[in-house]
Amino acid sequence: MSDRTRPTWQYVGILLIVSSALVGCTGPTTGTSSPSPTTSTLAPGNESTAKGEDPTPVPPEAVLVFATVDADGAAVSASAYVAGVIENGGTCTFTFTAGDAVVTAEAEGLADRATTSCGTVQVPIDQFTSGPWSASVSYTSATISELASASSPLEIP
Repeated sequence: MSDRTRPTWQYVGILLIVSSALVGCTGPTTGTSSPSPTTSTLAPGNESTAKGEDPTPVPPEAVLVFATVDADGAAVSASAYVAGVIENGGTCTFTFTAGDAVVTAEAEGLADRATTSCGTVQVPIDQFTSGPWSASVSYTSATISELASASSPLEIP
């Protein structure tokens, strides 16, 4: 082997080593991606779960979203949902009380992505007397004996 061919092979060898090291630094070029990090920075109580694990179930709870007199003064509207339950066919009972006076309205519970929606009910204002009332919602179904929300104040003009 002549002296002229040695430096060429040495350069080729060095070039291969350097190019291999550079490919390792730049990551794959086949369209694959590196795995996602396994840690998260969610607020306490909202931790994510690893794939395949079921999230922590939400305890069933009836939630009154609002109860108010409509802007035109013709009706009282109320809306609610049931957290921790996703099903169709249950009964949402909206209850409005003032002393001994009680007004109720019912709606069918309908499953949505994460809850059971009670939708919005409207009760004609003439069923109410002026003054302070309270509003709440309860939910019953074939699987839930009864859930009741906290009451919320409502002022009827």
